[in-house]
Amino acid sequence: MTDQILGAPTVLRVITATGVLAHLALASSFLGTILIAVVAEYLYMRSHNQFWLNTARTFSVVATIFFGVGAAFGTLVEFGLVTIWSNFISVIGEAIVLPFFLELFAFLMEVIILPLYVFTWGKIKNQALHWVIGIAAAFGGYWSAYNILAVMASLSMRPPGLEVINLYQATGQNVVGLTDYVVKWANPADAWNMFWWGANVFIFHGILAAVIFSWSVVTAIYLYLYVRDRKPERFMMLKVLVPTIAVLTAIEGFVLGHFQGELVTDLDPLKLAALEGMFWSGLRVDPLTSFLAYGTFNHAFWGYYSWPASVRPPDLVFVFYWVFMVIFGFLLGVWTGALSLWYLFPGFFGRFNWARSLANFFERSGAYLIPFFAAFAAIGGSVSAESGRYPFILVQADPNPSGGPPIITGVPVGYGGLLNPTISMPLWLAALVIIVEVAMPALAVFMVYLYTTRKPKIETKVVEY
Repeated sequence: MTDQILGAPTVLRVITATGVLAHLALASSFLGTILIAVVAEYLYMRSHNQFWLNTARTFSVVATIFFGVGAAFGTLVEFGLVTIWSNFISVIGEAIVLPFFLELFAFLMEVIILPLYVFTWGKIKNQALHWVIGIAAAFGGYWSAYNILAVMASLSMRPPGLEVINLYQATGQNVVGLTDYVVKWANPADAWNMFWWGANVFIFHGILAAVIFSWSVVTAIYLYLYVRDRKPERFMMLKVLVPTIAVLTAIEGFVLGHFQGELVTDLDPLKLAALEGMFWSGLRVDPLTSFLAYGTFNHAFWGYYSWPASVRPPDLVFVFYWVFMVIFGFLLGVWTGALSLWYLFPGFFGRFNWARSLANFFERSGAYLIPFFAAFAAIGGSVSAESGRYPFILVQADPNPSGGPPIITGVPVGYGGLLNPTISMPLWLAALVIIVEVAMPALAVFMVYLYTTRKPKIETKVVEY
């Protein structure tokens, strides 16, 4: 294989990761904007303020743009996955197909009900009925995300009852010369374990991250405009967006993040060592991790170098976890929390000059930093989850009979596992694929820009003499 032919798993993983992250950005944008539309319509029914009706109509169209581009791009990403990681199809068909099957029904709900919601503004006299249609459209999107994230959860944490068998070791044969692994349930009824407790923690952690990211971007736009013109309707919107982001960020970090950490601690000690930067060999006490996980300061953990290099995830995962996800997530909470206090209690804090100065700083900087913090926290979380289990999917840690570190097993991502051993890709084609992957969400954003900045139509009446 020459330098002009890219068949190495690392390069193919970069192509796949770029596509998946771009698709996640589109999906997150849809989940966030359709929720804004539904919330705004509810506020209109409560207040009869025309601003909320206009906001709901605008974001329903924006959500449709993200859905349309995201659905088409998702098909592209799907075919890329089955081309590069063709053996993943055998895993899906054998064991984890249930969420994908249910996702088809969720997708049908989106395809049918979302256009109904968008094209019936002003045509359904009962506003509450129209709002229920919007809720159904939003439910289809969140149900779709729920099922897809259930699959992603299983890749990092093997569901109870799922068995991974190395067919080559057991029989000396493999599957049509492509993969050595088969996956099956111990009991067919165990297929519902795709939605076990650990999966639900992962799922809701991911859904909240999507809403936080998309609402942060919208918040930044309204903050930028509000700082310039101080229009009261922008302030109304910020009073809804900013406190919601602050609350969801707290839940994401202190509740779901805590549960997620417990699962990693119990089920994948190697991933824990990579995330927490435990770069030593053998057992060693880590007081901070011990306190967070067990409430004591003397618990010992297996270090990252206790396992052979062939099964260790990239050590750079530590940076994505701590710098990107934890630190930027914390800063997002600080900025939105401070602005929430200012927006919700202006009468109290407005009496202090220092509070007004701080609010001005958080507003002006927040227009740029809030989406930055949210985006990089989301990227850090995604990379930590996916690369933290590399080089396997369907990871499981089993006790070591010899008393050493737990034995980490799963289906390898590379040759003999998921990677298509017959694939090769010229350098120019790999670059072109990445360009297309990046261009798709950029195209969706540009379409939204064109829609939201369009000039209103001026109707003219023809007077006949």
